[in-house]
Amino acid sequence: MKDKIRVGICGLGSFSFVVANTVKRSSKVELVTCYDPVPEKREVTSQRYGITQEKSYEDMVKRGDLDGVLIVSPNKFHREQTELAAAHGKHVYVEKPIANTLDDARRMITVTDNAKVTLMIGHVHRRHAVNRKIKQMITEGVIGAPLSVEANMSSQQGWELQPGEFRYTADDDGCPGGSLMTIGVHQADTLNHIFGPVKSVYSIFRHVAIPAPVDDVTATMFTFESGLLGYIGSNFACPRTNWMYIYGTEANLVRNVRRLDRAFDKERTQSIDASSSLEIYRKGKSEPEPISFPIGDPMLEEIDEFADCVMTGKKPETDGLASLKALSLIRAAIESARTGRVVEVEKP
Repeated sequence: MKDKIRVGICGLGSFSFVVANTVKRSSKVELVTCYDPVPEKREVTSQRYGITQEKSYEDMVKRGDLDGVLIVSPNKFHREQTELAAAHGKHVYVEKPIANTLDDARRMITVTDNAKVTLMIGHVHRRHAVNRKIKQMITEGVIGAPLSVEANMSSQQGWELQPGEFRYTADDDGCPGGSLMTIGVHQADTLNHIFGPVKSVYSIFRHVAIPAPVDDVTATMFTFESGLLGYIGSNFACPRTNWMYIYGTEANLVRNVRRLDRAFDKERTQSIDASSSLEIYRKGKSEPEPISFPIGDPMLEEIDEFADCVMTGKKPETDGLASLKALSLIRAAIESARTGRVVEVEKP
């Protein structure tokens, strides 16, 4: 059995640097080649990481010395790129969301299952140490019976959108759901993981401020199958924020992530866990109590798990079915905003 896998990276936008920098820190993954339809992006990545570049994605997946591919391309390409990789026996890591549509997501799951290759989706936020700690505390009954949860993840990146970028349009060829699909999906996956599947959704989208013709403010309320009530807010027009408030019969939990920059092309020296905080407000107490948790490296954990799955055949934590739950919530919110009705979430 190998102790390291060899991969190529496809889609060389800003977040590709986060993925590639993480691979540099990994002892289990070696980055050997890259592809993007823009030659200048290929050249920058090739020079920066000392790797080769391919002139087509097909050339990449046909390479006999690659074990897998890291797909960081626009959402609409995830299905076809996954299908082509699986056809050539390559394991697949796809940055969130799994796809723009449920049909595409299900086809990705089927084709990788049939080819007996790993499909892993990059939902890194559930791996943040603070979110792991929240799940542990709720499981242990620290807050009593959970009553409801509110979360928000927003940023100013909508102001940066330019014509021709895939997030500039809100159809299925672009980025349906705007900020909710782009960054709110992080909260959708994390809440599904902590509290279980969502049953129904009611959502309102508005286009308020940014020049791009996409809804830039979203508010989504939902009911979990357990009966718990939830809310996700996400917008593309305000200073970056990332918080969660959980209400329980014995205590409330408040989680915050203070890191505000989006400098994805810079190598980070500090884990996002170090920028996170968690407080508990216990019944009968007048002041909050800080909760400690270990500082980890969530992106490295994710990349290393992909390697482990490739080498051992085990299922990743964020496999296709787990990721389909988050996408199902987002698609239900899109339909609710379109129709003005409560929408049932499709089962994986």
